Amino acid sequence: MAQEGGVLTEAQLQALEKAKSQREAHGEIETQHPGYLGAQDTYYVGNIKGIGRIYQQTFIDTYSRVAVAKVYTEKNALIAAKMLNEQGIALLRILTVRGTAFCGKKESHTFELYLNIEDIEHTRPQAYSPQRQTASVKGFTRQ
Repeated sequence: MAQEGGVLTEAQLQALEKAKSQREAHGEIETQHPGYLGAQDTYYVGNIKGIGRIYQQTFIDTYSRVAVAKVYTEKNALIAAKMLNEQGIALLRILTVRGTAFCGKKESHTFELYLNIEDIEHTRPQAYSPQRQTASVKGFTRQ
């Protein structure tokens, strides 16, 4: 604990610096203009009798916070690429989860091929970490 005069020990200062750097590394997403960074995710909506499973594809431009959501009866890389292509803005980066619709071999996965053709950098959260990076998309899909 800090001494009563408000002076911190060396160990406490080091712990505060470490916590600060971790917050900065996992804090808010930096975005500078429309198209600088988009976030995309798929959400399972439910099952409709006579139609089957329903999935929501969501895209958000992180600068303008404009969001688009569409529902589909499938969840795959082709639909994810189609959704991204329909946005009509030139993207520099896209942030997705590590799901099969978004990740695969760069030379054969439909979504990865689309990103390569359009020269869009693909950012994914660290494996087995809380997916705070896609929180804006997750929050939108559950409202």
